[in-house]
Amino acid sequence: MGQWEIRRSSLRDRDALVELCNAAAGSDDYVIEMLDDLILHGVLSVALDGDRIVGAMHYTETIDGSAWLRGARTHPAYRKRHVATELIESLGELARRSNRHALRLWSSASNTAGIAAATACEFREVARFTRMVAKASRPRSRPEPLPYSPALAAEVEGSRLLRLTNGYVSYNSSFVDLTQANTHLMANARALYEVGQGTVCLSTPAGDTLDFGLVAGDPARMLTALPGTAAAFDAEAGAGFLPHDQRVIRAAEKAGFKLGSWGEDAILFEKPIPVGPSSYRRRPTYAEIAAGKREGYAALALLAGHREHGHTGPHEDRWNP
Repeated sequence: MGQWEIRRSSLRDRDALVELCNAAAGSDDYVIEMLDDLILHGVLSVALDGDRIVGAMHYTETIDGSAWLRGARTHPAYRKRHVATELIESLGELARRSNRHALRLWSSASNTAGIAAATACEFREVARFTRMVAKASRPRSRPEPLPYSPALAAEVEGSRLLRLTNGYVSYNSSFVDLTQANTHLMANARALYEVGQGTVCLSTPAGDTLDFGLVAGDPARMLTALPGTAAAFDAEAGAGFLPHDQRVIRAAEKAGFKLGSWGEDAILFEKPIPVGPSSYRRRPTYAEIAAGKREGYAALALLAGHREHGHTGPHEDRWNP
């Protein structure tokens, strides 16, 4: 048993969570604006010291069968006391029960405490990214999603860009490992598009920003075209986690992209989750309970030498599961 009580949060915890974010990251913490969404979608777990919320972390399941952790906050007075570690362990158990094959999270390379917590929980670094943002420009025609095809699968498999990220691409506030099977999933989800004569992954537009990930092709051409693509989707800006590679970053800068407010050197971590047969206790139905009672009481009656007791059984009114 851990040091801290871990439970799922609710909207009743919102004020306490705002206090936690203020203490951990300041009043301009972006997580504060997202709290309602984090509480209502996925699982926002909190760590408690008595009735006080001293830590929080969000869990959501992703399209490729993994789970994504984000929004980790620990009160300054409780740092280095395993708050984040116990939240990760609790959510890792949730992932195992849910048959998720991996946990993923990211951290800035400058966040030594976050990296230490991830490493202590047996996460390994799998890729590095740099987040860059550009204002939308004159709209281009809106691209159509690419259907799955053997040619698309071959393009993804042979992508030099994906080699820079070990096959991972950002999608809907998380990262996906673009294996052949996951390429099929992403195409079916209408997430892969042809932009600038290359293939990009476009996330569901959120707010005024269109998030993208580079999949395959000439990065300079794709990055030049992406601000116009953002405008075509009625977004005010385009933003993406690019491979942490100086050639790609220079191409982005030439296309008008600038470093985002976070993620100059963002590390993607992953922890495999062993998935095996789950053991759940199945509650008996009322019919099964009634049948068991009939059989049990009949056996008792036989042992007592009485057959007239029937199936109602002695002291049935005291039976309380």
